[in-house]
Amino acid sequence: MFRSKSRLAPLGVALSATLLWGCDAADKADLVILNADVHTMEAGNPRAQAVAVRGERILYVGDDQGAEQWVGAQTNVVNAHGATLLPGLIDTHIHPATSAVQMDDCTLEDRELSLAQIGEVVAECMAGGAALPAGQIFQVINLNPANFAASAADLDKISRQPLALFGSDGHTAWANSAALALAGIDRDTADPATGHVVRDEAGEPTGQLVDDATQYLQAYLQEDDFDTRVEMTAQALQLMHGVGLTSLMEAAATEEELKVYRALADGDRLTMHTTVALLSRAENTADNLQNLLRLREQYSGRESLQINTAKIFVDGVLEYPTQSAALLEPYLDSDGAVSANRGALYAAEQELNGLVRDLAGKDFNVHLHAIGDRAVRAGLNAFAVARGQQLHAAKFSMSHLQLIHPDDLARFGELDVFASFQLHWARPENYSVEAVQPYLGAERSEWMYPAKSLLDAGGTITGGSDWNVSTFNPFMAMAAAVCRCNFEEPERGTLMQAQGVGNADMLRAYTINAAAMLGRDGETGSLKAGKRADLILVDRDVSTADAASLRETRVLATVAAGKLVYGTL
Repeated sequence: MFRSKSRLAPLGVALSATLLWGCDAADKADLVILNADVHTMEAGNPRAQAVAVRGERILYVGDDQGAEQWVGAQTNVVNAHGATLLPGLIDTHIHPATSAVQMDDCTLEDRELSLAQIGEVVAECMAGGAALPAGQIFQVINLNPANFAASAADLDKISRQPLALFGSDGHTAWANSAALALAGIDRDTADPATGHVVRDEAGEPTGQLVDDATQYLQAYLQEDDFDTRVEMTAQALQLMHGVGLTSLMEAAATEEELKVYRALADGDRLTMHTTVALLSRAENTADNLQNLLRLREQYSGRESLQINTAKIFVDGVLEYPTQSAALLEPYLDSDGAVSANRGALYAAEQELNGLVRDLAGKDFNVHLHAIGDRAVRAGLNAFAVARGQQLHAAKFSMSHLQLIHPDDLARFGELDVFASFQLHWARPENYSVEAVQPYLGAERSEWMYPAKSLLDAGGTITGGSDWNVSTFNPFMAMAAAVCRCNFEEPERGTLMQAQGVGNADMLRAYTINAAAMLGRDGETGSLKAGKRADLILVDRDVSTADAASLRETRVLATVAAGKLVYGTL
């Protein structure tokens, strides 16, 4: 659609023969894009018409006439015909390596389903696959856990074979009796440090497992071999290029995920610049810190792989029935009365303070999972301690931020803490309405995903998907952030519409702000001479599109570090 041969096709500008063929090709660009609507994300030069690229770097950003100097006989000159050119997009919270291997698993697709409907899906999956090997649990993913209730006995009616349903939130699972027995989960099973086995009044496991208690099932799940994991991760990253992503942060990596990314990098296949947040225990111990230092040292050294961040879970999730997110005031019960449950902090505050301080002192950036307002406050307190120790070089960020107390909004800017929102969730659906609002009450519910208020208070927001919890398409998240509406269920209206933000806010969130959170704003996140050539062509002006149009944005071409990784030019 855009390709124009230098010697043959009209470019929309006049190029002299001297400029085209009279100079040394070494001084010229590999790629020149002309006649584009360029959004640079550079405050001093926000709009342009042309970009020139040589190798991995941008040579020039300006008008078509100025781009002529970079055209040589071997230059690929592209007439964009007015298409919008943006910096490559950056996802600041995503799980490619763990999510990719689930792309061919039996899935409930995050739909609201009855037990009978779940049974039909499971039966179809079992009939279509190989027989379950002895000693293994049949895994079903992407159960919509909001307001979901089922006992082990209920799941026994679906299958007598070992069966486990894993929630889309990544924090919950439901197992049948055979799966509980196989994993040895009974009344005597101890709860992990972060999470618990849900029990009935008699102390017997109900079948529901929360947070790290889901790991009790892990040894009994069929796993893909290493080569398959590498290939499926490569496939997932290519799909992400197709929606404009050129960089991301893997938000919770163990050594197993590091091996996958290193294999891709060593094979020159990691075209997505990947920042890794190493999964840290919520314990300020010498062996925890030493392990993180070892992983950083052992797996660093690849240009496309940046390992400089530690990830800590501060709490769980907000939705009923799990309700493991930490709240300043208790959850309400189903009758609207104040309950005894405030959720749980997965790290004592003094422990978290010391852990964040020590990680920053060892040149780690720190990324926190914080969903409830008490977890957010605890995280901000820990960051304040580190800043008070003059640890200003570390990049601090918090992700999810479903509920923030208004008293804490200004602290994000004051402490230089990035807010990595998943704003595709900032829309009315069963997760945010039926499974949350009755248990928070009307007043607290007004502060769900408060992106606009955080911006107004001087904070910086970045974009993330938490895939595979939700789509990794940034334009769908941008649309939800702008209108706070649900296009699949328009009858629901909006979710705290006053917290909607503008298109420009979301473009910054996925470009220059995201790059700054990862410590890479000198390298990417905007279109400027000298920066990496990470750029995308899209089919509409996303700066002015309404939400319905924004979510339908189609990427025409993606260039990462000067290399075409999706589409045609």
